[in-house]
Amino acid sequence: MIKGWTNVDLRQKLKGDLEYKLKELDKLPWKSLSEEEKELRNKIVSVLDNPEGDSESIVISSPDSINSERSFSKQSSSVENTLDALGNIVIVLGVISALILVLYGMTEGLFYAVIWGFTVVLSSLISGYMLKGLSKIISLLSSLQNTNIDEK
Repeated sequence: MIKGWTNVDLRQKLKGDLEYKLKELDKLPWKSLSEEEKELRNKIVSVLDNPEGDSESIVISSPDSINSERSFSKQSSSVENTLDALGNIVIVLGVISALILVLYGMTEGLFYAVIWGFTVVLSSLISGYMLKGLSKIISLLSSLQNTNIDEK
């Protein structure tokens, strides 16, 4: 039951993966869990209760030192975070520049600048939310892939 969860930084795991593993561990009686499984359960609860806690990584080590089957989680998580941040940046910069264009167009009486400003607002919102949506899609697909690996 602990295979794939040893020598892995739990803070780099997706929240859905941690919750799924915690549900699996909670299905079994406490007495039937091995010491490694009890330690894993306690550390998962700790990470879920305080996800941004210490910057220290929380790793479950095993005497067998089994390597993780899912080394892509850390990379996938950083791609998701980058896309989400990029989406926020595009939205903020687009709205700010559009407001400047609209205000400039209104003060100078340039109807074209006002229309251009509204166009910039709409395109930045669409682009930003598409990037944020792509981030969520990648997150969903990676958690689905992790679930499929666990079921095998």
